[in-house]
Amino acid sequence: MLGSNVPTIGGLPKGFVTADKWGCECIQVYITPSRKWDVPDLSFDEIQKFKIAQKNSAVEHVVAHIPFLVNLASPDSWKRQKSIKRLSIELERAKQLGVPSLVLHPGSYISSSEQVGLQLIIDGLKLALDESANPSTTVYLETTAGQGSNLGYRFEQIAYIIKGVDRAQLGVCFDTCHVFAAGYDIRGYEGYENVLKIFDNVIGLDKLGVIHLNDSARDLGSRIDRHATIGKGYIGEVLFKALVNDNRFKSIPKIVEDPDRDTITPSALAYLRQLQKEKH
Repeated sequence: MLGSNVPTIGGLPKGFVTADKWGCECIQVYITPSRKWDVPDLSFDEIQKFKIAQKNSAVEHVVAHIPFLVNLASPDSWKRQKSIKRLSIELERAKQLGVPSLVLHPGSYISSSEQVGLQLIIDGLKLALDESANPSTTVYLETTAGQGSNLGYRFEQIAYIIKGVDRAQLGVCFDTCHVFAAGYDIRGYEGYENVLKIFDNVIGLDKLGVIHLNDSARDLGSRIDRHATIGKGYIGEVLFKALVNDNRFKSIPKIVEDPDRDTITPSALAYLRQLQKEKH
């Protein structure tokens, strides 16, 4: 299942128009304003228009990305409380729209410590998941590059959060650029299988529910989050060929997040479809 993040200027239903134009089977969108805390209520009309647009589209799966404003690990009490509340709102909106998947960057501990940050994330997720009463939407913790004080760049950190939260509606979004930047060498078929084996041993492949297909503009272990167009970065082609042809992930949404989305995405998706035909 291949797709991309899509623009929604003019309203959420607009995302399906672009998706069909690009031939997306899945999409990723923001379902709340990405740059501000205040979230207006959705009207019945807006909800119906979204559902009708999806029904009339070829898109099979919608993934919503939670804005980067949200930081459950923040040592700032005000920001953390706002983040927990926002996650609850995201879950409620996902329920209204029928969106099954929410992707969340775990958080950044900033001036505290890794251990304090991890515990704050665990506590925040518990509160938001319990408050939302939305068992039909799964929150997928995205693997990060480890830039600055960002958490989630080691599989052990994500496993620790999942174990601590202990809720069924928690999974993992595997971002190829971030994993590579974090130091996991996924290049080539051997590297790909080795990293998946580590992931399975530490977290479990059954927890992997969303994949971000991104090449990296920086080399292995840089811990710098800079996406590159697929096949044009340091990761190379083989990893992407392996992923799009792996039957274990056939039904999992694979989202392209190209830095030049509006101009490059159609050709990036065509490239990936060609890799599916070539196999190995």
